[in-house]
Amino acid sequence: MFLVDLRNHGESDHHDSMTYTDMANDLVRFLDSRLLDRVTLIGHNIGAKTALHTASLFPNRVKGVISLDTAPIGAAQDKRLQTLQTIQAIKSLDVVGKTRKSAIETIGKKFADRGIANMISNNLSYTDSSEH
Repeated sequence: MFLVDLRNHGESDHHDSMTYTDMANDLVRFLDSRLLDRVTLIGHNIGAKTALHTASLFPNRVKGVISLDTAPIGAAQDKRLQTLQTIQAIKSLDVVGKTRKSAIETIGKKFADRGIANMISNNLSYTDSSEH
């Protein structure tokens, strides 16, 4: 087992460039220097993303990846996915023709957070203005 510092971390070499491709290439050079053919990589945070990137660039060199506390997608991509799911959930609400009170009850069943439920209900148009 080896514990490898990525470039610009710990005792490793320091470079101006620090892309995941750079670090994947560094990792493969390390494997070559130790005559290691196929390995299982374990990483956390940047190390996990580097391990995943290495596996995608060099699938013949990686048997498996253990990613600790890091998803294989970026945070921005995850937020976009959450936003799209929320929009789909709002669009699926059956509130057409309902009174404000009834719409809020329906929204509340889908969105437990009262702040979100109120924000959604405040952006609806109601036919009966006395209940708005």
